[in-house]
Amino acid sequence: MSGLAALACMDPGSTAHVSLCPIGYFGYEFCPGCGLGRSIAWVFHGSLENSLRVHPLGIITLAVLAHRIVQLTHNHLNSIWQK
Repeated sequence: MSGLAALACMDPGSTAHVSLCPIGYFGYEFCPGCGLGRSIAWVFHGSLENSLRVHPLGIITLAVLAHRIVQLTHNHLNSIWQK
């Protein structure tokens, strides 16, 4: 959840960003995961067009992550309430 909060606060249009991509460190230009974080950040900033341009799976990834966060939170709260 904190990762999504960080993506919501970042400026996706900025060219100065930190990359942890090992494929990029080896000099390869294509990586299927690169751009995914910026794509999610564009969604948080309300620009679906830019999100799709940067990475077409960003919106779907955000939906899956949000669903999983809700699911885990629900399960955790149910386990607390059953005690």
